[in-house]
Amino acid sequence: MKSRIWITWENQRRSIELAKHFGCELFIVDYKGKGRYFLSIAKTLQILFKKKPEVLFVQNPSMVLAAVACLYGIVTRVPVVVDRHSNFMLTNKKRSALYVVVFSMLNYLTIKFASLTIITNKYIADIVKENRGTPFILPDKIPTLQKSKDVHLDGKYNFLVISSFAADEPIGNVIEAFNTLDESFRCYITGNCKKADRSLIESASERVVFTGFLAEQDYMDMVFAVDGIIVLTEVDYTMLCGCYEATYACKPLITSDKSVLTDYFRGALFIDNSAESIRSAVIKVSENLNSYTDSVKLMKQELVPRWDEMSRNLERLIQKFE
Repeated sequence: MKSRIWITWENQRRSIELAKHFGCELFIVDYKGKGRYFLSIAKTLQILFKKKPEVLFVQNPSMVLAAVACLYGIVTRVPVVVDRHSNFMLTNKKRSALYVVVFSMLNYLTIKFASLTIITNKYIADIVKENRGTPFILPDKIPTLQKSKDVHLDGKYNFLVISSFAADEPIGNVIEAFNTLDESFRCYITGNCKKADRSLIESASERVVFTGFLAEQDYMDMVFAVDGIIVLTEVDYTMLCGCYEATYACKPLITSDKSVLTDYFRGALFIDNSAESIRSAVIKVSENLNSYTDSVKLMKQELVPRWDEMSRNLERLIQKFE
């Protein structure tokens, strides 16, 4: 096998898992604050000129990293594989005209001049094709999580809401749903709640617990400790990392009724993100824990070999570039 390196500008589980699986030396360039783009580009070029990879893998986001990689590939003729699991401007968020122009240029560059663009679903694959790129569909690998300790939780039925307090997450509806449940229920919401409106946090009853940002092992222990996991988005065509984590831990999964999620996570319970649908789903899971747990166990048994087959097909394709 020729030398392979994987560069990412954020500490993200998908890159860590895929880099290991495909035999890449992983470099995480994770500068913060002002000047981070300049520092990240400089560090990336330093890595490239030192390592001289024969196949280069990068994560997009960052779009800038993908652009640097593709320009490097054009100059050196090194195959560039871009793992682009998001960052396709699929929401209706308002953006400046300049942003749209720059994004469109970099989007086209990083798709057309990548040897291969790895994406997570068919809808995104069609976008790649429209931009004259070569897509390959590979969802996240079901991660391996390790429990280190038991975590004491206060409810009879405890649910973990995996969140980053992003704009697409209906956290207000989650809080409303749990506010109406009785004392036997607890909801633990991960992520930095400082990103949320103060009024949203203050609206939560004692049945809603904000964990704050959890260290990796503390987060894993919470995943294993709860009775069910809730992962929600208002955005279409987006795969959610929390769904994979729930699958590995064999925890009943409540997630959004979006096409890419319903197609892949067939053992989950799908909802429309309203407070009433969240409340109803939580009650259903609490009353049928064994049944919903068995559904996720069966789903895991199906997804693991399916992903292995996809990854073998991808490996064969990558080897053609070498």
